[in-house]
Amino acid sequence: MATAQQSKTATPDTTDPVSWAHHYWQEQGLEGDEQRFLALSSLLRYQRLVIDPVEAQLRKQRLNLTDYLLLMTLQLSDNGTRLISNLARSLMIHATTATLATDRLQKRRLISRKPHPTDRRATCVTITPTGRKLVLKANNSLTEIGFGLGNATSEDVSRLLELLADLRASAGDIPPAPQNGKQRARSKSSADGESA
Repeated sequence: MATAQQSKTATPDTTDPVSWAHHYWQEQGLEGDEQRFLALSSLLRYQRLVIDPVEAQLRKQRLNLTDYLLLMTLQLSDNGTRLISNLARSLMIHATTATLATDRLQKRRLISRKPHPTDRRATCVTITPTGRKLVLKANNSLTEIGFGLGNATSEDVSRLLELLADLRASAGDIPPAPQNGKQRARSKSSADGESA
């Protein structure tokens, strides 16, 4: 890494906003955790680079990202059913957002809703055959673009998954990996309410 003196004389890389930020952070001698700021900036930029092509593909199916992820969560569930509250937790969205998404999807007959059999406050959501067909079509479309990961190699994706699992564990999203090399336990958010 360049020293503050070298930074003052070097020309910033204007083609990379993260390198540009690094240059001027050093030049201005800012305090704080520069590496974490640059990591945040890089993550946000990469998130956009991944999500933009994914959203473009989903628009062809008249889906947004939340709708797709909600349908996929139902598709992957044991009996295709979840509580709305569990969907919200699993997708890390507000309960109101989950309710609005289920409204949209129900109008298209991609899901059905019914009251929970024993809890009057809860609503069960089930993916319909039409919803299953559409989400599989969307998956095929996203597979063509590598789910937004573009030209990343299988090794890159595996390393990314491992790093993100460690970071998610350190943030409390999932349990830490066991030391004995066994598979990581499922997180509470993904495990609770697998079915209604």
